[in-house]
Amino acid sequence: MITLVIASIVLTLAVPGMRDLVQNNRITGQVNEMVTAFNLARLEAIRRGTQVSVCASTDQENCSTDATNWPKGWIVFVDTNATGNPADPAAAQLIRVWDQLPGNPTINAGAFYVRYQSNGTTGVPLTLTHTIPDCSGMQKRTIDITAGGRVGGVTREPCP
Repeated sequence: MITLVIASIVLTLAVPGMRDLVQNNRITGQVNEMVTAFNLARLEAIRRGTQVSVCASTDQENCSTDATNWPKGWIVFVDTNATGNPADPAAAQLIRVWDQLPGNPTINAGAFYVRYQSNGTTGVPLTLTHTIPDCSGMQKRTIDITAGGRVGGVTREPCP
C-alpha cells in the first residue's frame, strides 16, 4: 500500500513536467520545419537563378491569401509569375509541400508568402510568431527572416 502511495505521488509530480516536455518538443519540431522551408526556398532560388516563394497553403497546391493560414500547411515553389502564388497549380514547379501542423498552433506572420529573389534575398525583413493553445512559460517562438533572406534566428519568448 505504501508503494502505491509513493508511486502516485511521484506520478503526480512527473506528469506536468512530461506535458511541458512534449509541448516543447512539438513546438521545436514545428518551428524547425518552418525554418527548413525558408532555408530550402532561399537555396533553391540561388541554385535555380529564379524567384522561389514559400506560402501558406490550405490545400498544399495553391497559396492562401490569409496570413493566418500558415498552421494549415505551406508550399515551396518556383514563383514564375512573381505573384507569390503558383501561376498554374497543375503545372507549378512545387519543390516541397508541408501538411497541417498538429496541435492547432497559431502562427502570425503578417504576410501569406515570402518570395526569395535569385540572389537569395527577400528585400524585406519578416517576423513570424508561433504559439500553441495553453502556452505557458517560454513556449512562444519567434522566427526572424532578414531582408538578406537568412533566418536570423529563432528566439523563445514568454507566452502572452
